[in-house]
Parts: sequence; C-alpha cells; structure tokens
Amino acid sequence: MSIELRARDFAVAGSSIRTVTKFDLAEDTKVWWGGVTLLTNLPCGNELPLSSSEVFCEGFLESGTYVRERELSVSRRAVPTLIRKNVHYLIRASLSVGKLDRYGEAFKIVSEKPIKIRSEQRFEPNPVSLTIKGMSFNIEKDAVQPGEVIKLNYKTEGLKLLTVDLVNDSNISCSCPKYAKVCVHIKKNPPEILTTVEEKNPTRGYLSIRVPQYAEHSYNYFWEPTERTQWSQTFGAYSHWYLDITCIKVTGESIKFQIPINIVLPPMEEAGLFEEAKAQNILKGKLLPQSIEVSVEQKEKEKLVIHVTNNTKQELKGVTIKVVGIKEELFETAPYMLGIKRLPTGKEVELNYELREKNVQSFQMSFEDNEGNVITKRIKIKPTKN
Repeated sequence: MSIELRARDFAVAGSSIRTVTKFDLAEDTKVWWGGVTLLTNLPCGNELPLSSSEVFCEGFLESGTYVRERELSVSRRAVPTLIRKNVHYLIRASLSVGKLDRYGEAFKIVSEKPIKIRSEQRFEPNPVSLTIKGMSFNIEKDAVQPGEVIKLNYKTEGLKLLTVDLVNDSNISCSCPKYAKVCVHIKKNPPEILTTVEEKNPTRGYLSIRVPQYAEHSYNYFWEPTERTQWSQTFGAYSHWYLDITCIKVTGESIKFQIPINIVLPPMEEAGLFEEAKAQNILKGKLLPQSIEVSVEQKEKEKLVIHVTNNTKQELKGVTIKVVGIKEELFETAPYMLGIKRLPTGKEVELNYELREKNVQSFQMSFEDNEGNVITKRIKIKPTKN
C-alpha cells in the first residue's frame, strides 16, 4: 500500500490548495478514514490542523488505484510560514486502515509534502508629525523597506541630549485548552534595540536612522477556529517596530515617547500566484448524472440494498460509492463507502447499507471515480409493507 501526494510548493492565505492524491491498495482493504490535511506544529510540538478534506469514510475498498482531487482552504488569518519563528506547514495525505474483526484503526499510511504559506499585510506609507512640550518632530513616511533610512526632522529648545532607538518587538502567541494563554513552551522575547542614534545639544535638524538589511518585516497575524469558544486553540505572531525617542533637557527632565513605523517588503509577484499548475488539473469529470443509475430496495427493516449501474459507454476506474442516511430530512446518519477497482459498461454493483438509526426517510449517494466524475443523488426510501 502506498500514497502519492501532489500539490504546489506554496499557497496564499485566503486562497485554497489543490491536491491530487493517488492511493494504491495492494489488497482489499477495510478503511476507517482517508483524506488530506493542512497542518503546522505549535511551539509545544503538538499539531494544529487548519483545514481538512475527506476522501474516504468508513467502508471497504477493493485492491486497486484510487485518484482523488481535493481542495484545502487556507484562512486569511493563518500565520504564514515564518522561518525565524519556526512556523512551517505541510500537507498530509493519510489512509487509516480499519481492524478486520472489530471497530477501530489498525494502522495508518501517510504521505507528506512541505508547503509555504504566503501572506502580505499591506501598510500604506503616511507622514507623521507631532508636537510635545514645545518640541516638534516629523517623518515623511512611516513605512520603509529594509536598508532604507528614516529621516527624523526635529525642532527643539533647551535639550541636552536627543536619543533615538529603532526597536523591534516580535513574538509568538499561543493559547490552548491545556495551558490557556500561559504556555510554558513560549518564552517571550523582550523588545530589541537594533539601531541607536544620538545628538547632543540639538536645536533644529534631522537624524538618520538606517533600517538594517536583515530587519524582519512588520506583521500581526492571529488565527482562531471559525467556531470560537473559551477553550479554543489560537495561534498568532507579531512583529512591531517603533522609534523610541528620549529627550533630556538641560534641567534634567526626561521626556520619552514612541513613533510606530512599519517595515515592509517589496510586493509579491502576482503572476501565477493564483493559478494552478496545468499538470495538476488532471481530473476533468464529464459524466452526466443520468449516466449512473441508482435504485434501492429494503429487504430488511435495518438494511438497504443499493444498486448502482454504469450506463456509460466506458469502463470506470477507481470508483467509490458513499451512502449516508438522512433522518427527519435534516440529520445525517453514519456513512458507509464501497470502493470498486473497475466498473465496466452496463455492470451493476450492490452495496449493503445498515440502517443504524430509526426514522431514516431517505439516503444520499455520492459517486466518484479516477477521472474526477462526482455525481450525487438523493433517493427516498419507500416504507416497507407489514
């Protein structure tokens, strides 16, 4: 048994990742679950899944090859790949093989692929001007790139010393049900001074503060699940920059204040950023719903026999048929799946579905094959005659 996973090397927060997975089964297999997941590792080492897409549910698959295309959504709030913060992502395709004689998982087959998540928080440059205790300060723009020089203009009276520090405050934030916001695995870094410029007896002029070429860009990311609760997992990262200014008057009085700034990167190249590789778009299902015929009979009170017939003029490969009961027109019962290596033209296959709950009035059948054909039908169950 083996799994082959294909996907792009990067994705953009707020978009989706298209995956193509090939499952090769050397023998008939009882399946517990199969699918693809986007995940990262938290500072404690635990995995954080951001999105997942199911391929197989509980059921039985014949030996053979099953090729499936799925998309994984990437939240706009997701923390992107940050090498300095040790934030990395991967896509995992997995197949849980069920125990033959009882309920549960026997073992799991896994294939993984690293992927980079990109995100660009745009900061529009704005001039900054302020006046404090008779002194005035201004900069032409508060958004600069690494290597650029920040020009701080000043006009003062009665100052003995003017000191300007370029400071970076950058950390990871994480909250989980076990540690809450006090995580023993996160050591908060104090703000770091990267550049210091001084001027003695300043009156009027400017100070030049160069941003280091290696400076980390400004960002503020915070991920939380869609359904937020008090005990939900959250994960974030931030990098804030500011000018920490200290004015010491001849009288000995010290005046301190800050001017926030943003370190920005050149815009990401958009060419091809949202286009999927042509080689990945290999599944182009073209079957019409009427080409797959479905009928049902209820031989016993707790069992349905579903007949699925291939009415096309071609043999269908890697077929899966998923059945789920619909209770009270709203609630789904436990699904079951049957996988067939080949379904020749005109061939009929039977699937036995156990009604584990009462008052199931209808069922939904989902048909899928290796060519990307996906057909879903909902059929009402005729009540049995007493």
